Amino acid sequence: MTRQKLPSVVLLHGFRGSPLGLEAIAQDLQKAGYPVYVPAVPPFAGARDLTEYSPEKYAEYFAQYIIEHELDRPVLVGHSMGSIIASAIASLKSELVNHKIVLLSPISRKTSKAISAVSPLAGIVPTKVSDYVTTQYLFVPRHNKALFRESLQITHACSNDCPPSKKMLSQVTKFTTNYAVPDFPLEGKKVLIIAGEKDRLVKKIDTKKLAKGLKAQLVFLPESGHLHNYEKPHETAAVIIDFLKR
Repeated sequence: MTRQKLPSVVLLHGFRGSPLGLEAIAQDLQKAGYPVYVPAVPPFAGARDLTEYSPEKYAEYFAQYIIEHELDRPVLVGHSMGSIIASAIASLKSELVNHKIVLLSPISRKTSKAISAVSPLAGIVPTKVSDYVTTQYLFVPRHNKALFRESLQITHACSNDCPPSKKMLSQVTKFTTNYAVPDFPLEGKKVLIIAGEKDRLVKKIDTKKLAKGLKAQLVFLPESGHLHNYEKPHETAAVIIDFLKR
């Protein structure tokens, strides 16, 4: 009996991130037999600048990526800002992607004005200061100092991976604050949402509302937050694999 071919998986990282931030999840998926691709998301980690930071341009960019890599309807997995981009691709280029989509720490509603005002400061204050403050705010299992140091190291590595210019950072900040996952219709898609139970950036009630609207499977990981890709990468990958097997 011929074994069914497993779909490719494309992991999309978030704001000021890089493929490094999803490496542990990618490795677990690869061990389970899935072909995994982790492209840099413009304008981060050396990805080329877009002429405009909009849902349409992101969808076009990754549609070209899928075509160039000859991927047969891959499963999109987007974390944080990547969840917005994955939803835009699935909505605007539905024919190119799998009917299953995974959203990690999804941006369940438009970012608050307070966060919107602070985000551009990332391009002004020293990188190490910005990285520490951001990680300290988003990281949940504070008792685990070793894991915090490891997460901070990954954050540093991501932000230092070919950082964009201040102009590009400002443009993509506008994208992250102007759009959210609910802006994109995902009819016909089977959606899995994984979020940290104690996410400080996105309220649990908003993620529940998003899941209900999308008729999505929703999993909250205990003792984790917006950075559950650092805090609980293996648990995250296990939930994804179970979803893809069904």
